[in-house]
Amino acid sequence: MKKTILILCLLTSLLTSIFISAQIIETDKTMLWTSFGLSKKLNDKFSISYFQLNSLSLKDSRFNFIQPDLKIGYKLNKKWDLSINYTPTISLDTVQGNQSIFHRVSSRIRVSTKVSKRIRMKNSITTEFHFTQRSKFKQRIYYRLDLFYRDTKLPWRLRPFISQKLYWYSGGRLLQYYDTDGVKTDLKAPNGLHAYRIKTGIKLYPTDKVSFSLYYQKQKEFNSSLFGTREINSLNPNSNKIRRSFYDFSVIGVSLNYKL
Repeated sequence: MKKTILILCLLTSLLTSIFISAQIIETDKTMLWTSFGLSKKLNDKFSISYFQLNSLSLKDSRFNFIQPDLKIGYKLNKKWDLSINYTPTISLDTVQGNQSIFHRVSSRIRVSTKVSKRIRMKNSITTEFHFTQRSKFKQRIYYRLDLFYRDTKLPWRLRPFISQKLYWYSGGRLLQYYDTDGVKTDLKAPNGLHAYRIKTGIKLYPTDKVSFSLYYQKQKEFNSSLFGTREINSLNPNSNKIRRSFYDFSVIGVSLNYKL
């Protein structure tokens, strides 16, 4: 049964990735994300870590943002764990009117499952609270699925992985909606299921304390009819303009982590 579920997950990941690759018209084209992390196990239950993400636009060779992240983790048992994160995002672009810093606090609950002898799966739910208003959301909730192959006999314990995230937006700035005749209808936040990310790559362990990752990631924003989701890219028929367009992008990523 577990193997059947795994195969279905992998097929869904592959088909979704192909669909996104075919449909995506990127807003910010391909970015390079580099990151460095430090982690420390305090005792059998608690751990603390610092992680910094740096984003560079490959299209015009400019920095997008720097994103430090401080996390406190708590291990409930062998399968379940909790964490709380504080993550400011420091914007480095020169677009007039853009905020220079965004603040975010998030909490996560995660369960780890052994699917087979070599394959592991992690499922998690994360809730984000953005204390600096974003145009499309003030809170985000996302479900994350991680699948990875684990074999200690491979060089540097090489670990292929695939990760998926599905985002629900809430509390964004009010957006004006129109009917087909161009008459104003609702003025509401575009709450709903609006973004999907898929990431695939490899993770290496040169030593017990050092891990290194290479990955490729895509994001696709969309509208959904589920649970009364409202459109992000609402069209004004009178001007034929869209006030908030989708934000789609690709990422080439490199990550280095060290355990203290």
